[in-house]
Amino acid sequence: MDDLPPTPITSLTPELVQQLREQALDVLSYLVKTNSATTYFKESDVLPQFRAALHLTDGSHKGVRDYSAKELFEIYHNNVGLSVYKDYLPTIARFFEHPCNKSSVENLMVPGLPVFIAHSSGTSGGAAKYFPKYRHPEHMSRATAETVRHAIPQSSNAGKNCIIFSLACRQVVTPLDEDGDIAKHIPVCLLTSGLGRMENNMLVEEDAFSATLKIPNYSSPVAVSFISNYKSFLFMHALFALVEPKLETISTVFTTSCRDLCRTIDDHWENLVHCIETGVIPDIEGIEHVKDNLQRFLQSSPDRAEELRRIEKLPGWLKRVWPQLRAIPANASGPFSTVIPEIRHYIGPDVSIESVAIASSEAYLAIAYDPRDLNLYKVVGSDDVIEFLPVDEPEESKYLAQSWNVESGRKYEVVLTTRDGFWRYRLGDVVEIAGFDPRDGQPLIRYVERRSMHIRLANEVTTETQLRDVVGATSNLFGGVSEFCVTADYRQAVARYAFLVELQGDPGANISAVPAALHGQLQKHNENYLKDSRVGKIGVPCVRVVRPGTFGDFREWKVRTKGGASGQVKVPHCDVGRDRSCMVGSTSCL
Repeated sequence: MDDLPPTPITSLTPELVQQLREQALDVLSYLVKTNSATTYFKESDVLPQFRAALHLTDGSHKGVRDYSAKELFEIYHNNVGLSVYKDYLPTIARFFEHPCNKSSVENLMVPGLPVFIAHSSGTSGGAAKYFPKYRHPEHMSRATAETVRHAIPQSSNAGKNCIIFSLACRQVVTPLDEDGDIAKHIPVCLLTSGLGRMENNMLVEEDAFSATLKIPNYSSPVAVSFISNYKSFLFMHALFALVEPKLETISTVFTTSCRDLCRTIDDHWENLVHCIETGVIPDIEGIEHVKDNLQRFLQSSPDRAEELRRIEKLPGWLKRVWPQLRAIPANASGPFSTVIPEIRHYIGPDVSIESVAIASSEAYLAIAYDPRDLNLYKVVGSDDVIEFLPVDEPEESKYLAQSWNVESGRKYEVVLTTRDGFWRYRLGDVVEIAGFDPRDGQPLIRYVERRSMHIRLANEVTTETQLRDVVGATSNLFGGVSEFCVTADYRQAVARYAFLVELQGDPGANISAVPAALHGQLQKHNENYLKDSRVGKIGVPCVRVVRPGTFGDFREWKVRTKGGASGQVKVPHCDVGRDRSCMVGSTSCL
């Protein structure tokens, strides 16, 4: 591989410490001096101590510019506590008032009006969260630019990219000016959808025109991104990708979407090839509003169809479909690692799977550091102030560590002060420090888990990471696990864990031994599980092997019923709650 990064270092030199400190102070100074003019900063119940320390109790912000970066950091460090989403909800809710008046939402979190409002995918349960996203100057947008560069590689051989992202909106917020006219159309959508619009200058009020376009070097017309039905969305991406013999990359937000795409191609192969041969878009659900635009870009290609029909479905056969396929940029760490063996079955060993970034609706946290390591990321400290709360310390701001004094090997919850107006916001993601980049000192991290994501029946608390380790240790007995989730089963006198599992292929010869093996691994990984199971408080797990495609069907159901966006629905490893009722189709119960 070209341009491999240097070997990480385990400690920082004094020069690197100073460099990191200066960068963080400069970013914080910009954020405070810019966002202290906003409604949230002036009115928030989270920041009164900060405002008082800055002598801004009269609502003014002009005096902030008199402080040096060092002075601002000290005041911030000592006077801003931790915050959570509910601290922002009353303010953000103003965007969803009827009517929404411009005077109520302008300069709300950041000066001006947002470009879009990102909504969370709701993976952790509960209602979606909303995060206004604003346009920022170039020096405060480096993380975004770097992530886009990783996600959409440039070809030097005129190759095509299959870029799987959605432009669907949950709604459009339209603030009214004093004359009652619409001041701006603000789409409410996923972060990737909003950034896709920003990168390609696609205004939501011009969607009808955008749907007629095809971006150079993309395999799919833009119209595909307006399809909300997940299965039809994948079918159309598959169709237009198969048309292109020079496809080089398949870029998805998560590896699970790539796996679903591969299965779509496999399951609908004859139909897809027939469409290429005839040049006719089929009548499938959910494409009526864009079918004409799709048809404009599909031409009859009997030669390509014949070429595809000659391909045998042997391991790695998609590499014969696309001989130039070289990379799949998709987040592949944490819960997205289990589908990699199945993707490899389709693409073979030579196509690289490359994690892109750790990103959330709140902010971009880190970008991939080494393409050989799918769970090694470099913190990007140029856009936001990123701090670290040790998971083994009290959950208070005074225990926060900075990028220049975190410790290698230690686990932290990420805390963000963002360019979009959030202050010491608890992200909920736990990461482990894996060293530092010797070039600029930025911490290197490994994603561990969601801090709140766990399952508990008695006195034990089993984390998402422990569940992944347990399933990984028993995967061969299963016959290869593609995806799984775990929920509580109270149907018997003794509660137990229930594993819902989708396999990569046929069940293993010794799959009947899986429940006992899972029980043993849970006892090995969790001391309290061991104690509680020995005294009869937790029973041997039950296992339901669901039919192939069930997790994909779940993603489609979430898109259809919960307002999600195609290509970016996550299935949590720990308890899908009441949603699990749509995953009951099974091939066997153990």
